[in-house]
Amino acid sequence: MIKALFASLLLTLPLLADQPDPDPARFAKEIAAFDAQDETSPPEKGGIVFSGSSSIRLLDIPKIFPGLTALNRGFGGCEISDLNHYLERVLLRYEPSLVIFFCGANDLWKNKSPEQVEDDFNEYTHRLFEVSPDAKLLILAIRPSPARKKIRATEAAMNQRFAKIAEADPRISYLPESWDRFLDANGNCIPELYVDDQLHMSDAGYAIWKEILTPHLPPVAP
Repeated sequence: MIKALFASLLLTLPLLADQPDPDPARFAKEIAAFDAQDETSPPEKGGIVFSGSSSIRLLDIPKIFPGLTALNRGFGGCEISDLNHYLERVLLRYEPSLVIFFCGANDLWKNKSPEQVEDDFNEYTHRLFEVSPDAKLLILAIRPSPARKKIRATEAAMNQRFAKIAEADPRISYLPESWDRFLDANGNCIPELYVDDQLHMSDAGYAIWKEILTPHLPPVAP
């Protein structure tokens, strides 16, 4: 049923013109806060970094992944172009061995096309692997949400692009369950997985992320 819905959504996908990138300076304070954290407590290189927008920023790593040593470098409302602008400061300087990525939904909501978002994502991966050629990259699918139902087809198309990128590079894994698990058999969002804004995840939603990601993360001592 979900696959049939995915195919029907693609058939209704509108053509979108390229949009200008927003001003990354709107995140200057958030990035400066990361700088201050790193100066106070310099993280070791070669670790795990969660990278992306508000669903990453709101991820409580000690709560969801107890015992896991990882950096959270999400900043809410960002687009992939913003990540790329600050990439040295929010990712590359850590020379990560594993990156968990969730971003692109805000881009589509601001009418960027899947083609434009893919171009930005390709820049992100190219720069990552230049610095850390053996790193692994886990892509969490753009998550459907009741608040953004009108761009469901565009989200589905972008996820298909993420899947194809992952198929072509063994260092990259795309995790489709982070789309599938948020929809019921009729293709509707499951209400209890969202908070009141109908966009961000509830604890139940983050529990799904935990299930999806844990097999890909290093084991943690009990």
